Amino acid sequence: MAPIAVDASQKSAAAGIQQPPRVDSFDLHTVSIDQLVRSMIRNGGVIVRNFLDTASIDAIEKEVQPHLEGDTPWDGDCFPPQTKRVAGLAAKSDTFREKIIMHPQWLELSDALLSIKTAAWFGDAHIESISRPQLSGTAVFSVWPGAKAQGLHRDDMVFHQKKPRITADQYEIGRDVGLGLFLAGTNTTKANGATRFCPGSHLEASGEPPNEDNAYYAEMEKGDCLIMFLSCYHGGSANTTKSEERLVFSAFTCLGTLRQGENQYIIIPREMAETWDDETLRVCGYAVSHPFLGYVDYMDPMVSVKGGKGKRYDIKDAKAAEKQM
Repeated sequence: MAPIAVDASQKSAAAGIQQPPRVDSFDLHTVSIDQLVRSMIRNGGVIVRNFLDTASIDAIEKEVQPHLEGDTPWDGDCFPPQTKRVAGLAAKSDTFREKIIMHPQWLELSDALLSIKTAAWFGDAHIESISRPQLSGTAVFSVWPGAKAQGLHRDDMVFHQKKPRITADQYEIGRDVGLGLFLAGTNTTKANGATRFCPGSHLEASGEPPNEDNAYYAEMEKGDCLIMFLSCYHGGSANTTKSEERLVFSAFTCLGTLRQGENQYIIIPREMAETWDDETLRVCGYAVSHPFLGYVDYMDPMVSVKGGKGKRYDIKDAKAAEKQM
């Protein structure tokens, strides 16, 4: 895919004029997917205001609260002991699954930035295939006073990336392998531990260390979210308040050709998956990634999940499927 065009400020940067990175803020109800894509490419992340309504957030919190109460302090360096966390939310919160994982603009943005379209020859047939992104992981974090700051890190470390430094005007879709979404379940401030995010770090080489001086504190109101590339340096900040909880819900997507960060097939009970609609199952990784990655007995695994009998998958089926997309 050809590089995405950028605005004049990025061209000035490419010419040697230093432009400070910024983080754009948009309202969900007025922003276009194209605006979000261009902002992401330029800065690595974006704030989306009013991403989810308060009633839905309250419902999610109620559904995950029993799991948070059962969590124990982390033994290691990843999380401070004052932070409680729960993963596997696709199966633990119906509202999280329906309102965040399946949020239409989140899915559309993921498709725009992470779908892979290729073509291959099978005899004299030239078959085009599109591999769409899938859910990689989910979590809720409850951060209480006394929690120390996390070290800045990149979530794409799990995918062993080795990328060179580039400029924004050199960026091509396909460089990044995943996205992360951090939804504010409470008002988030620098004082109560707002996520530190390093704009532009998605353009740096994979081996470059983080720069705390470049950190932007993603201060948001309840219902707002930060969306970023997994290649961006980020980390939770210290909660220096006396009584404020910072609650954040997160979801991650990755390329359909990669192993998911969180094993959804173990997290989601089979009897639960059987009741879900096909699109939800596809997003969670149950469908074949075209042309035929992830098959079961040479069939689309969706057939197995639904307990039916299907036809063995063939290259001509992949061709027919792409015509319908």
